[in-house]
Amino acid sequence: MWKTKITEMLGIEYPIIEGGFGSFGTSALAVPVSEAGGLGMITATALRTPEGLRQDIRRARSLTNKPFGVNLTVMTCPNIDEMCQVVIEERVPVVETATYRADKYGKRLQAAGVKWIHKVATMKHALAAEQQGVDAVVIVGLEGAGFKSTLQLPTLVAIPWAVKQLKIPVIAAGGIGDARGFMAALAMGAEAVYLGTAFMATKECPISERHKQSMAEADPTEPKYRERCLAPPKPEELQRVMGERDSAPVDQWLLRLERVMLKDSPDMPDLTGDEMTEEGVEEEILRSLPGSLAVAVIDKVVTVRELIENMISEAEEIRRRWSIC
Repeated sequence: MWKTKITEMLGIEYPIIEGGFGSFGTSALAVPVSEAGGLGMITATALRTPEGLRQDIRRARSLTNKPFGVNLTVMTCPNIDEMCQVVIEERVPVVETATYRADKYGKRLQAAGVKWIHKVATMKHALAAEQQGVDAVVIVGLEGAGFKSTLQLPTLVAIPWAVKQLKIPVIAAGGIGDARGFMAALAMGAEAVYLGTAFMATKECPISERHKQSMAEADPTEPKYRERCLAPPKPEELQRVMGERDSAPVDQWLLRLERVMLKDSPDMPDLTGDEMTEEGVEEEILRSLPGSLAVAVIDKVVTVRELIENMISEAEEIRRRWSIC
C-alpha cells in the first residue's frame, strides 16, 4: 500500500527513515523504528569506535530481522575508514553519508553491495551527489534542526525543485513530524521522509524525559527553535570561520562551520569527545539541539510504534478524503 522507490530499494514497509543522531543514535532507537516498519539508523559517531559499531550492529541483528542502516557523517565520524569496513563486513544493507563529499566511501560501499544515500542541504550538492553515483539523496529543508547552509531553502520549495531536476529518488527532511507533513512530502514527489525530532520525542529515545517533554510542550515560535532553524548565522562569525578554511584540518574546519551555521559558539566542546560525561552530553543536547520546527506537531511522548502507526493511519485517512473529492 505504501510502495515507493525507497521502500522497494530498501525492503521496508513504510517510506519513513530515522535521522542520524551523533550523540545517541544507537540500536536502542534504530531497532524499534525498523520493527515498526521504517528504516532505523545506527549512527557510527555515537558508538565512537569500529568495535563499538560492530557490537551495536550485531545487537540490532539479534533484536530484529528487518532492514536497518548506518549513518557515517564525514565531518564527525571517528575512524571513518575502519567504520566503513565494519559496515561492509557486517553486511549492513544501506548507509547514509552526510555533511561533506563522500564518494570515496560511497563507491567503496556500493562495490560491496551496500545502498548509498547522501544527505545534503542545497540543490547544488544534491546534483553533485547524483553525479557521484548515489542511490538516493536526502534534501534537508530550512525547518530542520541541523545541517545548515546559507543557500538552504524551506522544505516546501526544496523538495519539488529537487524532484524536478534529479533522476534519483529524493527523501524529504526538515520540519516533518506528522501525517500531514508526511503526505505533503509524498505529494511533492519525495519517495520517503526523514524524521529526526519526531523520533527524539519517543519513549525509546535514550535522552532525558525532561528533554522529550520540553519538545512536546514547545511552541515553534520560541527563539531557540525559530532562530536556530530560520535565522542566518552572524556575519562576523561566518566570515571568521570561512577565513580559517585553508589553515585548519578539513574535519575541524567543517565542524566549526556547522556550529556557526547552527548559531552555536564555534569553540563549544565536542559532543563526541571522550572527555564528555553522560550528563555533559545531555546538557549539550538540551542547549544546542533543542529540535526542529517539527515541534509544532508534537504534543506528547509516545512509543516509536505509536508514532509510526498513528502517522500511517492518519495518512490513510487523508488519502481516503482525497479519493472522494
